[in-house]
Amino acid sequence: MSAPIFSAEPHLYVFVGALAVWIVSDLSIAVRHRDGVVGPRDRGSKRVIGIAVSGGTAGAALLPELVAVPALPRQRAAFWIGIGLVVLGVLFRQYAVRTLGEYFSLAVSVDEADTVVTSGPYRWVRHPSYTGGLTTMVGIGVATGNWLSLGVMALAGVAGYGYRIHIEERVLREKLGASYEAYAERTRYRLVPGLW
Repeated sequence: MSAPIFSAEPHLYVFVGALAVWIVSDLSIAVRHRDGVVGPRDRGSKRVIGIAVSGGTAGAALLPELVAVPALPRQRAAFWIGIGLVVLGVLFRQYAVRTLGEYFSLAVSVDEADTVVTSGPYRWVRHPSYTGGLTTMVGIGVATGNWLSLGVMALAGVAGYGYRIHIEERVLREKLGASYEAYAERTRYRLVPGLW
């Protein structure tokens, strides 16, 4: 079994650099939007996302070292496409967070006085910051050049963000009522345009 492309120089530095960009980006969001305590409405979804992201990333990085599974075709191209998806996902998440502005929160928290944001990436999907996170996770999976790692990252992302979306949408419908229902009718997709 040959070593995965991302584990050898100079690709290793690019891979670790992409992970660092992702981590720093999410830390910058956490610093800008320190909103304190996670309340009961969250139902553990913040923790679920953390476990999905960290567990999926660790699994995707380690599995190619431990298990012989088919590699993605065109390893070098797959690596660079994956790195591109990581950067695209980070930028899209930042765009979504900045578009929401004061309404963005790391915790599930909605007040009746909040308004539904329908501009920017919220025209295409209802939860674009999660779309950015999922794109980044899929990018890591593609960059590893391994079908199993790609599957682990995609499943971890869909599971973590899917649970959070389920919780968040319930609160949004409860607190914002008809305005959120109308938005959901216009913007049919939650996470991935054309799919879900």
